[in-house]
Amino acid sequence: MFFSPQEIAALIQEDQPFLDLTTRMLGIGDQAANMHFRCRQDITVAGTELAMKILDACGLTVTESQPSGALVATGTTLLAAEGSASAAHSAWKVAQNVLEYACGIATYSAQLVQQARQINPRVSVVATRKNIPGIRRFAVMAALAGGVMPHRLGISESVLVFDQHLAFLGGISPFLQQLAQYRRRVPSSKIVVEVQKTDHTLTDALALAQAGVAGIQFDKMAPGPLAEIAAKLRAVAPEVTLFAAGGITLTNIQAYAATGMDALVTSAVYHAAPTDIGVEIRPV
Repeated sequence: MFFSPQEIAALIQEDQPFLDLTTRMLGIGDQAANMHFRCRQDITVAGTELAMKILDACGLTVTESQPSGALVATGTTLLAAEGSASAAHSAWKVAQNVLEYACGIATYSAQLVQQARQINPRVSVVATRKNIPGIRRFAVMAALAGGVMPHRLGISESVLVFDQHLAFLGGISPFLQQLAQYRRRVPSSKIVVEVQKTDHTLTDALALAQAGVAGIQFDKMAPGPLAEIAAKLRAVAPEVTLFAAGGITLTNIQAYAATGMDALVTSAVYHAAPTDIGVEIRPV
């Protein structure tokens, strides 16, 4: 994931808009220092590449690093660097925050994938675009490190028709009447339609599958009904991709993995607790 020099500078300047007053007061800035970031729990690593850019921008030389996606045990050194004490203290909290939040998302993502694939080795776990505003690239970067692909990066790169869209067309029937025309408008994109939980969920899903939409997404449905719907849709249109979305977390992902859905869509990765990463800065 690319982060520009301007973005790196903005991260640093958020914590140090003028100077490091404490280091300046103590007069220790010019002393040589070593810096180590170590995890205090077993984690899936993420964000080290971004943290390295922060260290470099502050004037430190990285001497050791773990790649994103690595599974590491408690006490492992994620990053080590050397340089001046001033540079180390400038980079300290910025890089630590990046690592703690990124590794938190990656670790939770990896746990979701592991749990789901214990039940269904072919199921995909994908993340929504419902992240904290302003951090999408960061959040996607961290989720990828844990094995969770993005479901949608934004509304510009994929087609997903919601009930909020269908309301302006008059419902599913008018949409299906124009489906061939919609396909011609976006020939390189797959058309996916979300179906709401109603008394006619199965009827709507069967109509969409028979019409040949590429995918059908089911929002906030329990695993039991989803499994029944999946079985009926497979008999009609085995090639349609089925998505389950809404409320999928570590506590229930195995139940959803057993439904026969092709992909499990979740926002839970973005609300993962930060990991505990200690930072040691010592004079050489």
